[in-house]
Amino acid sequence: MKIFRFYGITVQFHWVFILLVFLLAFYGYLGETLILFGLVLAHEVVHMLVARAHGLEVGEVVLFPFGGVARIEDVLELDPQVESNVAMSGPLFNFFLVAIALVAYANMPEWQKNETFLFFIRCNLVLGFFNLLPALPLDGGRILRARLTSLLGFQQATEVAIRISKLMSVVMLLLGMYLFYDGHFHITLFAAAFFLYFAATREHTVAVYAFIRSLSSKKKVLLDQGVMPVVILMALDDAPLKEVLRRFAMKKYHRILIVGRDGRIIGEAMESDIIDTIMSKGIYAAVRTAITRK
Repeated sequence: MKIFRFYGITVQFHWVFILLVFLLAFYGYLGETLILFGLVLAHEVVHMLVARAHGLEVGEVVLFPFGGVARIEDVLELDPQVESNVAMSGPLFNFFLVAIALVAYANMPEWQKNETFLFFIRCNLVLGFFNLLPALPLDGGRILRARLTSLLGFQQATEVAIRISKLMSVVMLLLGMYLFYDGHFHITLFAAAFFLYFAATREHTVAVYAFIRSLSSKKKVLLDQGVMPVVILMALDDAPLKEVLRRFAMKKYHRILIVGRDGRIIGEAMESDIIDTIMSKGIYAAVRTAITRK
């Protein structure tokens, strides 16, 4: 649901966010509702400002009860360090607000029993720590992916982070069911479990398109920078091209040495050869079909 535009960025609210806000307001928590709305929005604005500071173009932001998901229109979003910086800025902002609130709490005794003020502190803590969970599309999941990308490549790192996300969603669901059986119903656990599972599934689709955009832009990056590091990969001749593609890293070009089962090099292919072969023969074609030099 589109709400407004902010500096050229479309801000939308997911229906789960709208439902939660409505329920809080219906049961008399109008002040808490406004605080939650303001903090989630501010959390995402900080992400957007840091992304803009890195020269990225942010297209839209979808707000969820526990944070938001920003769609960045630039392939530089796949730069691991930049992604980590942008992701960390949100939780740090929440913890910064907590630090300011605690100073006020210590110096203003009349605020120490103010429930709205205490909710403000708790809400920032929940937003900060929840978003640091190592699960996509949360900030912690993006930081985890950024760390894994240098080791596994972007696509494989995304797959690992998504598996962790779905596992954590199942754990949250089971914990919520156990507490419900024990007589304690926590709707936020169920909401968080479903949010993580479905948002992680969506993140996989978004990551695939971002990955393809990045691959197609490498020639432009090379022309702009003049130099690009080369990574050498070795692959068995009968391995599917999909496995090679999963190990491609961003902002690096790839040379693939193709070997037989006896370990002898039978040919090689460059990254562009792999991409062309995938486009013509599919991702399950054998690596040997991409050989251009023997």
